[in-house]
Amino acid sequence: MIILNLKNLMKRKSAATGKKITYTDIEDATGISYATLSRINSTVGYNIKIDHIEKLCRYFGCTPNDLISIYDDPKAFTPNS
Repeated sequence: MIILNLKNLMKRKSAATGKKITYTDIEDATGISYATLSRINSTVGYNIKIDHIEKLCRYFGCTPNDLISIYDDPKAFTPNS
């Protein structure tokens, strides 16, 4: 199972900047719509576009490995942790 770690990256950036990061902040900076960001965060196995991966990685200053995790056992995954 592939999981997108958007919520964790938002929390990490919020802690680093001292400002709560919202979907609106990400939308303004990347052009990815609020609705798409919400789906990325809430839909397990969301089919994300490559250009969205690139935009999110640039925004968060991370690599695709930070954004995407693979779990062999779906039971090992805890949503929005």
